[in-house]
Parts: sequence; structure tokens; C-alpha cells
Amino acid sequence: MPDDVWEYAVEERMVSDVIQGLDTCNWLAGKIRRLLKVFGGQPAPAPQFIEPSRRQRRWKTAEGRREAISEALAEIARQSDDVQSFRREFLRDQLLQIGEVEGWIKEHRAEEIYPHALIVRLKTGFKLQYKDGWHVDPPLASLGPDAIEGLAPLDLVSYARQGSNWEHRYPIGRDGTLRVLYDLANALSIRFRWQTAQATMFLFTGLTPLLSLEGAEIGPPPLASLPWGAPAHLACLTKITLSVDLMMTPDEVSRQYAKIRAKLLGPKPRMQSQKHLDLAVFAVKHPALDQDAKAEWERMFPSRKYPTLSTFAREARMATERLLLSHPADWRKAFRA
Repeated sequence: MPDDVWEYAVEERMVSDVIQGLDTCNWLAGKIRRLLKVFGGQPAPAPQFIEPSRRQRRWKTAEGRREAISEALAEIARQSDDVQSFRREFLRDQLLQIGEVEGWIKEHRAEEIYPHALIVRLKTGFKLQYKDGWHVDPPLASLGPDAIEGLAPLDLVSYARQGSNWEHRYPIGRDGTLRVLYDLANALSIRFRWQTAQATMFLFTGLTPLLSLEGAEIGPPPLASLPWGAPAHLACLTKITLSVDLMMTPDEVSRQYAKIRAKLLGPKPRMQSQKHLDLAVFAVKHPALDQDAKAEWERMFPSRKYPTLSTFAREARMATERLLLSHPADWRKAFRA
């Protein structure tokens, strides 16, 4: 599932409720399905790597540079102490095949002693100090049950499954081998700008993560109800965040943005006329769109009269939906594209 859907489920304590036995996995699955209908989107795609036998296509300058940087960074990572130490201690310097990774991860779940962590409120006067570990003064034993807010968010290790088009994840505890893997994979992803699944698979298989020269994040629009009660995504509040390589030209950046914009708005989006902008704002202020609203509109704009009430109401709703880019079916189709 998309990151934002899972994060929302964690923040709303849905996952914690299942872990604590307050609800079932089937209940959580039902909640997730409903969230997917609201958020839309797709799961994260499987991480990309450079195939060992692949010939670099040097006639494509950007692609050649991308692969060269990917190879260089992977070699730096291979020579780093933390990567070598992990492979020596946990893999005995024997790399795995892609199809062996998932089984290895699941086998080491049994090593955990601390599967969960709690979020605890500390009153004024408590001192939190770090010296060979965290220490609380007065000790945590002095806290009552009311100080415990609940379980800490569940962490997930990301990896690739052979033959799958999507990134996969597996829940881990607070200690053990999988916690070491999780921390190192996240550190590598920050250090080299890899996806965490790329970092995980690199540690296990030695495959070279293929960097992305550009990337785009499109925040899912918030869901709201239009004045007349129809649920819709307020896509007018959507933001597009582009991440581009330093060597991309302004024209290449422009084309990348134009491609994304066309998927969301169509190839030739047009601005609304002043009449329809005024009509949209008027419809939000007068959601009933009845005969009184029509009369008020004609009083405010005598030259913009409508022949019938139904025509007035229909155009007002259409103008509002276009202003807010809020038509549910059209938006979900564009967003998934």
C-alpha cells in the first residue's frame, strides 16, 4: 500500500489496536481498503538495480552518467566498514540471491526479545539523560498506568521479492538482527539517496542500486464535502514536488513538470472565465442553489442571467468542481495514471 495510507493507519492507532488484541487483522484490512479508496495511488514500485551483465548505453548522456554515479556510490558503500561488518557478522561474507532474502528476514524475526515499545508521558520534573543508554530520574517504575499513551509506531523493513513489481515490507521489533538491518538500510538510504528497499537488497545481494535522476511526489488531495454534500477530492490543494539531477537542463525539468501536469489536468488545461470564477465562489456561498439564490445572482450580475433554475444550478456546480478540481472520478483516474 502507499506510504501515506500505512502512516495514517499507524497514526490513528489502527495497527496498535490489532497488536494489542483489541481488533482483528480482518478489521484492519477492511479499514485499509476504505483508506485506499480515499487516498487512491499505488504501492511503491519495486526497486531498480543495474544488472551485472548490462552494457551501459553511453550514447544517452544522462543515462550513462546515472549508471556511472550508481556504480561509484555502490563501490564506496561496499568498502564501508558498516557494510562489511554486517555482511561478515550476519551473512558470513556470503551474499544471497534475490529469492533468498525474504526467507532470511522471516527466519530472524524469532530472535527478537522486545517486539514492541511504548510511548510514555513524563511529568514536569522528570530528567532524561543519556550515558551508556537512556536514564530517567525519577525512574520509570514511579509512573502509573495512566502515563502510558500506547504502543510506539511499528517499523517495517523494506525489500524486493523476486518476480514482483512492488516493494515489500515486513514488521520488525525493537532489537535483534532485523533491527540492525533496519537501522543500517535507513542509514545507507540517507547517505547515498537510495530507496530503503534498494539499500536492503544491496546489503544482501550486492546488487548496484540504480539512482533516479529525477523524482516527483504528488500529495493526494484532501477529501471534503462540497457545499451540496457531494464528497470530492480538493485537488486544487495538491502540490507537486520535483527532485532533479544537477545536470538536468531547464528544458528537461520543464518537460518533466509538463508531463506530470498533463496527467493530472489533461494536455491543454484552460483557465475559467471570470463569469465562471464568480459563479463558483457564489455557489460555495449559496449552496442551496434555489430560486432565491438565482435571484440574488441576477441582482449581483444583471448581465449574466440564466433562462432556467436547472441551468443555473448545473453550471454553478460544474464551475465549482472545476475551480476546486474536485470531480472524484476524473481526479482518481488522473492521479493513478
